[in-house]
Amino acid sequence: MIDQAQTDKLQEILGGSKQVLEIFPGIKVLDLFLASYCLFSHLSKQLEIRLLSSKKISKLPSTISGLVNLDLLEIELGKENLLISFPYREEQVDKVSYYIGEHDQRFYLTIKPKQGVAPLDSNQVEFAYAGAEADLLFLCGVDSLDDLQQLYFGYENLYQSSNSHLVTLNNFIPDFGTLALDMSEVSSYCEAAYFILRDLSAAQKTLPDWLNSDLASLLLYGIESKTQALQNVDLTAETFLAVGELMKLGAKRLFKTEPAKTAIKKTKPNSSESRQHHLIK
Repeated sequence: MIDQAQTDKLQEILGGSKQVLEIFPGIKVLDLFLASYCLFSHLSKQLEIRLLSSKKISKLPSTISGLVNLDLLEIELGKENLLISFPYREEQVDKVSYYIGEHDQRFYLTIKPKQGVAPLDSNQVEFAYAGAEADLLFLCGVDSLDDLQQLYFGYENLYQSSNSHLVTLNNFIPDFGTLALDMSEVSSYCEAAYFILRDLSAAQKTLPDWLNSDLASLLLYGIESKTQALQNVDLTAETFLAVGELMKLGAKRLFKTEPAKTAIKKTKPNSSESRQHHLIK
């Protein structure tokens, strides 16, 4: 279970944050994705938050695919500023101006070339988004910032800014961040996410109906997938506590396991067994 002092500090940070980026690495760990998605979905009710990963997720198990909106997952960090670029020659730009149409409420940018020079080729104008701002970066399962690839390279200042908090959720204490949520004592990211959300909701006094049944089902699925359907020998009482509370909140057990195959070895009866069988007959 996550230490209460850590979730109290997280609650304080969330209370002062207006823009939150929740980021996890693009690794194929279903438990990590489901925990990140559920944290994002719950926090989005009260915060402006984006969910980002260095890689897209294209497919989920059929039993839970209808509970997840993968379109909410982004892979590009820059979104604050619209960047317009084009090949530049000095004589092609004499004056740049803009105006806003009163009737159609559109923004018009005018690039005037010097007299006698052909104007810019509109086919060579490119549009992109750049720049990112955040009060809080919430990193889930990030061992190294380099693992975030395009979400880190080029945005190093954002991760090092004194104006934003950097919170980590991992099973060890990384050498970066302002608050480390230590989940080394829990079985899975989904179990950790459940206790974090439960404690945050308790602090906000939104219990008991604080988590919808779909998110509860996803968290339960993540716990079961990580623990081999609760078969791991090193499970603790907290795992079963989380499972029980999630089911009380309406979670459905959607995780399917393959039925165990028991090999039956056929052997020839020995002479003694044959005589006994004969006597029984």
